[in-house]
Amino acid sequence: MKRTIIFTVFRIIEKLRVGEKAYLLKIQASQVKRSKPGQFVIVQRDELSERIPLSILESHEYGFSCLLKVVGRSTMELLEEGEELLYIAGPLGVPFPVGRYGRVLFYSHDWGIAPILNVARALKIEGNFLKLVHTSEELYLMDQVERVFHLWDVSSDPLPEECDLVVSAGSNHLSEKLTQLYPNKPILSMVNVHMLDAVGLCLVCRVRVDGEYRLACSEGPWFEAHKVDWRDLISRENIYKEQERQATEEYLKLLKRRELKG
Repeated sequence: MKRTIIFTVFRIIEKLRVGEKAYLLKIQASQVKRSKPGQFVIVQRDELSERIPLSILESHEYGFSCLLKVVGRSTMELLEEGEELLYIAGPLGVPFPVGRYGRVLFYSHDWGIAPILNVARALKIEGNFLKLVHTSEELYLMDQVERVFHLWDVSSDPLPEECDLVVSAGSNHLSEKLTQLYPNKPILSMVNVHMLDAVGLCLVCRVRVDGEYRLACSEGPWFEAHKVDWRDLISRENIYKEQERQATEEYLKLLKRRELKG
């Protein structure tokens, strides 16, 4: 008796450039439409591609949208060649604890604006007052920022402000700095880590929290910033830098050869 194997292919409906090396992707994946604020997905273009974690920007009836920042070979391949995705896992991670906090101060860096917007929408419904401080030069998705936040600002060197809760995403360095700016305020930060399987088996995404290792894929990605060992996390950020640089150079050469053949 023959066995039939059915593969599900997830279609990329739209790619829209929203900034320097930044693109808004709309992806058809019906299981992700049930996502909750602060969750993410893992995507894979084909069986040989690296799996990439992406924060969910918005969920829709047909799937979800996300912000893709092109930083290396895997994200470049997804932009250049990705019309369909072989694999999507999600929604993943522990949702952000949505509630009535009062005055909430959001800090985002680079791609971190996507998960920040996702969480901010939910907190606005709860009646919180929301302010955004973006710490990198280019602020993506400005139309959404203006709709969601009561106030917003761009500053590479932010100063402490009065608030009831601080939320951050996009940079471990930024989150560590906030613990110094707000030593007595609650801070919920999305950790920036490498992920391989996102099911808790590879242990690559481990984060030291309160002296014990926790897994960002299954127990995060949001942690109380004052409890995170940011020095340990930042020291591991550069482990794969050289491999990523070499892989990107090889892919750029491949694109050049294809261009010359064309």
